This record gives sequence, structure tokens and C-alpha cells, in this order.
Amino acid sequence: MFVPIDWQGQAKVLRDCVVMAWVVGVLNFAYLGGGLNRLLGIRPREPLGLLGILFSPFLHRNAGHLIANTLPFAILGWLVLLQGIDNFYALSTVILLVSGLGTWLFGRSAIHLGASGLIFGYLGYLIARGYLEVTLMTIGLAFVVMLLYGDQVGTMLPDSDETTLSWEAHMFGFLGGVLAAYNPVFLDQMSVFLANL
Repeated sequence: MFVPIDWQGQAKVLRDCVVMAWVVGVLNFAYLGGGLNRLLGIRPREPLGLLGILFSPFLHRNAGHLIANTLPFAILGWLVLLQGIDNFYALSTVILLVSGLGTWLFGRSAIHLGASGLIFGYLGYLIARGYLEVTLMTIGLAFVVMLLYGDQVGTMLPDSDETTLSWEAHMFGFLGGVLAAYNPVFLDQMSVFLANL
């Protein structure tokens, strides 16, 4: 379901998310020497590592990592926002929980950082919507998403050569997006829950 497009509202939501990640990144790199990463990243099976479920999407290994996540987040986030701002927040919450908990439960012993779990969740959601809700818009979005980011699907698989990539966050984020697409009623319930907070 697509709602009337609120261009200004969508732009503000994306702007605020990107600005928050960049402000946290600059503070973390320039003033804290990356200390927030150690404190608030996802550390699998460590109780304090649960904090990372909420905070790790705003934390990045370095400026290159932050830059690499900014554009895909903005593009895919905007495509998700075509379905409404409330849906964006609900979907983001579901993806963060599935990606974060999955990484915390099953991830390698490392500090997992970055917005890529969220990005892969948007990717999974948009592709699944093209399959489940067969309209010209959803199929078109799924096609564009696959064209732009289909080559990244392989990064959801374990790769012992790539130690700085959290394939776990990618995989569980994608799964969270697909699960949300398959259960729009739950997504609506999450929207209502968030609106009542």
C-alpha cells in the first residue's frame, strides 16, 4: 500500500537519520577515539552487547564505513518511505530487532557496527514486497533495488576472508525485512505501538 507522498516529511526523516549518524560518527572518531564502538556495538552473547541492538546502526568503524552506508541508507530508506513515515519507523524497528538479536545470538565473537543490517532489511523488504504485492509499483521498486544492490546479496553469506564485514547483520537484517513484508498486519501493529509511545 502506498500513501500520498509527503516529500518534505520524508526528506526530514532521512535528513535527521543521516545527520544523527554523522554527528555520532564525528564525535566518536574525533573526540572519543572510537570508544563508543567498544561500548555500544553489538557484542554477541555478552549482556552489555545487547545495547548495540539500538545503538550500533549509528556507529561505524571509520569514516569510509560511514560514507559507504550513507548513500544506500538514503536511497533504500526513501523507497521505504514511499509507504509512509509510520511504516518506515515500524519497519526499521522490526529490522533492528531481528538483525540485532540475530547477530547477538549467533554472531561471531567481534564488535558488530554499522547500518548495514538496516540497509539489508530494507533491501529484503522491498524485494519481498515485489513478490507478495504484485503491482507495477512494487515490482518496479523490487527491480530497481535488485539492479542497484543485487550484487551485495552475497555479503549475507559467511566469508572467512572478510573479517570486517558483519555478514550476520546483513543476513538477519534481510530476514527481518522479508518477515515484515510477509506480515503486514504485524507491521501495522508495530506502527500503532510506536505511535502510542
